[in-house]
Amino acid sequence: MGVEGVFRLDGQIALVTGASRGIGKAISMILALAGAKVVLVSRKEALLARLQKDIRSEGGEAYYRVANVAEEESMEGVFRWVEEEFGCLHILVNNAGVSPHYLPFHETAKKDWEKMMAVNLKGVFFGCYMAFPLLRAADGASVVNVSSIGGLVGLPRVAVYTATKGALTIFTKSLAAEWARYRIRVNALCPGFIETDMTSGLSSNEKLKRELLVRVPMERFGKPEEVAYATLFMVSPAASYMTGHCLVVDGGWTAW
Repeated sequence: MGVEGVFRLDGQIALVTGASRGIGKAISMILALAGAKVVLVSRKEALLARLQKDIRSEGGEAYYRVANVAEEESMEGVFRWVEEEFGCLHILVNNAGVSPHYLPFHETAKKDWEKMMAVNLKGVFFGCYMAFPLLRAADGASVVNVSSIGGLVGLPRVAVYTATKGALTIFTKSLAAEWARYRIRVNALCPGFIETDMTSGLSSNEKLKRELLVRVPMERFGKPEEVAYATLFMVSPAASYMTGHCLVVDGGWTAW
């Protein structure tokens, strides 16, 4: 196949949730440039339409569906459309996630707990559960659940967020062990602090930014594209013997 060919996804159908911005946007673009037909899923139609246009202008193939990952009926419509349009799914990237506040745990509101549980966990449950028949029909598929370094180590001021990501990490391992018999690989991606809209409040606060970067040996936040290329590796033939793994992209945060 060759070194370059092993990272190609020609003819494969990929679905990315939370695709309209940040890490999801970068992942969608990279998968499309690698040859996949990418289904973009998000609640924000205007941003999805713009991303679809950008992907197509680069020669890629993209479609979009407006949906809320935490709503069962909404996601059922997405997967029904994928089945009718393509008949199978080779790649599922459960990227949609929220972290509403950077606050001490005792200041966390009940509604924030409920929102993070709904999007970060229930959204992944719906994605995997509904995608299973389509992934199985592909006769060789890959799931990437976007977790976090907060799913591996404790982080102050984001206790609820890390609770959801810790659960997602072990869910990934369990599903990998169960789905291997169906030739479906399941891995987790664990980014550190990446420059996105979600982390803009941290990166724009010089005091908080300095406190965080003291822990990062590479002394900078990561870029969405750096996470996207790691995702491409995980779903490509290059990672054909990798399942149940948590790939860390954090500039060295968890190295010490």
